[in-house]
Parts: sequence; C-alpha cells; structure tokens
Amino acid sequence: MGFHCRRDARPEGMLSSPPRPAAAVRRPRLHSLPSDPMRNQGLTAVPILTMLVATVMAAGCVAQYRVPSGAPAASVRLMTDTDDNTTFTVVDPAKCPVPARPLVLAGTGKQLSAIGKDRGLDMAGSSPESPSRTRERQVEAGRRIYVGVSSMAAPPAPELRCAAGVSFVPEAGAQYEIRYKRDETASQCSAQVLRLQPLPSGGARPMVEPTQQGFRALRKEYVCQAS
Repeated sequence: MGFHCRRDARPEGMLSSPPRPAAAVRRPRLHSLPSDPMRNQGLTAVPILTMLVATVMAAGCVAQYRVPSGAPAASVRLMTDTDDNTTFTVVDPAKCPVPARPLVLAGTGKQLSAIGKDRGLDMAGSSPESPSRTRERQVEAGRRIYVGVSSMAAPPAPELRCAAGVSFVPEAGAQYEIRYKRDETASQCSAQVLRLQPLPSGGARPMVEPTQQGFRALRKEYVCQAS
C-alpha cells in the first residue's frame, strides 16, 4: 500500500483530520517480485505514528513486541530499501476505539541502537537488501497482525516521513517477508507481504500473501478502521 506524504506544518501534538485519497504514483516494478496488490491505493499522510515511535525510542523506554508465551509463531523477514531510520511496529486493535500504544517489532538505521542487537532466525533464502536494512523476527500466528512501517528522510532533505501499513494472518511455522519501499525524499512509500516457499537448495520462492490488506499507519487509531 503506497502513501503520499507531506510536511506537517502544524505544531507538535496537534492532530489533523483524516486524509483524503489521492492518486497513486506509478513506480517501476521489480521483475523478480510478484505484483503488488497494494500499489493502487494512495493516501495523504501526516507523520504522527512515526513521531510517537521516535520519541519513545529516544527516551530509552522502547516497548518491544513479543510473541505471547505458548502461542504459535511464524517467522518474518523485515526489509527496507533505505538507510534512513525505519521502524516496524505492531498495532493491536483489541482495545479499539482507543488501541494500545504500538509495539516496536524492529528498526533499522544508524540512530535506532536503542532497539538492541539484531537476532537472526536462519530463514530460508536471503534478503535482497543489505544486512543493515534487514531484520528477522517472530510474530504470533493464527490471528491477523497489523504492521506499520515508517521512515523519515535524512537531512538535508526536507523533514518528511512516510508510513505504510499492512496486515495479514500468519500461519504457524510459515516464513514471510515484509518489504518496505520508499523514494529518496520520503514522499512515496509502500509495504508488501510475501510468503516464502523454502526450496531444497536453501533458497526461497517469494509469493504474494493472499491474506494481506493495507491500512493507514500514521496514527494508531486508524487500525480501528481496518479491523
């Protein structure tokens, strides 16, 4: 699901009205990837969720996502195509209309050391991105999970943030990828879920995950509209 972002001219702490749909921007399709069913949706965005996560991490009190004890799990490879700070968060709609604070699933970028050391899961295949842009995590299986991905353009570019949200229903023991793509100025971005089919060679064949759905990820309340 792609998003068109703009600079937020409002003072911090003020919320804007829900964005209006905007025309999607066509981007070159990578021939090695399945077609992206989320590409045809565009939204104007205000960087509220990104600011919330950045503030929490800067304060050193990161609330990290963990699979509940005893729950079935699936593996997810999280990838971004930018070196700028990128955060992957999980939003739970269980308490809607006031959902709980987003939990940090992973982060990439030079300023996200507060999230801790990376831990790999020896998943099938390999990431098309560099190790610094790739993380591997476990998520709870058997129920829909909502993952928001957001990133901010690095100086001297204008201070713009772009967020994309995607949900899916992981299957226990299965392996997935969430691929976040963003342009250089953080004015356009998208997120896509792929299911990995392990191959005898040790590689993996990526396939579009049929249960994925896009949602607006800029404010945690938006997950209530998608659930």
